[in-house]
Amino acid sequence: MHYSVSWSGGKDSTASIILAHIHNEPVDSILFAEVMFDISNGISGENPRHIDFIKNKAIPLFESWGYRVDIVHSDRDFLSVFNRVIERPTKHLEHKGLKYGFPVNGLCSIKRECKLRAIKSYYKAIGKECVQYVGIAIDEPKRLVSLHKSRNISLLEKYGLTEADAMQLCKDYKLLSPTYELSRRGGCWFCPNAKLAEHRDIRDRYPEAWEQYINLENENVAFNKWNTFSDKTLHDIDLMLSREV
Repeated sequence: MHYSVSWSGGKDSTASIILAHIHNEPVDSILFAEVMFDISNGISGENPRHIDFIKNKAIPLFESWGYRVDIVHSDRDFLSVFNRVIERPTKHLEHKGLKYGFPVNGLCSIKRECKLRAIKSYYKAIGKECVQYVGIAIDEPKRLVSLHKSRNISLLEKYGLTEADAMQLCKDYKLLSPTYELSRRGGCWFCPNAKLAEHRDIRDRYPEAWEQYINLENENVAFNKWNTFSDKTLHDIDLMLSREV
């Protein structure tokens, strides 16, 4: 049996690693799947503060605890998914031959193609039965019901931690990702749920990638609205941020 922590770097999965360390739970690997915006130019899809925390703070500590940490990448990034040509449309025939464009909210092709694809390949390559430690707290009953249908385990549930407890445990060990300074949730920096503070951060840190990203709105694609939850375009957000200077 191979025991692995499915680690996003968020508070719940990080707290799971801390609990495993405290209680000497078996851990054969810690898996972090890094979503990429542009593989060819090495531009991560993770918030830059978060990926710096992952690689330069959390991983060295986990390795000092004796844990093996593996970072995996899909062979697909945001740009390759965006530029994929639709050959077999299922609902909208007029989309055939067009580039896919932005992910449709609620059906995030980025997560499926750029994250879950890499995770699935990783566990398949292990070649033995795997149990994943998944970060689900005791105050997330619906998620726990789904978890109980699998062989996977929540150490937060086992040791009785709520989401608030998980956050405090991370703070106690100085392992709370700085992404929480910008948002209550993690995720790709190009996520339609990203907050203005996250957009500002990317615009300041990755100006060329940000410019490339907002200009994708100008392309003739099947799904050209980056966020169906909002009337604001990326160009609107860019203008808002430029006026702050």
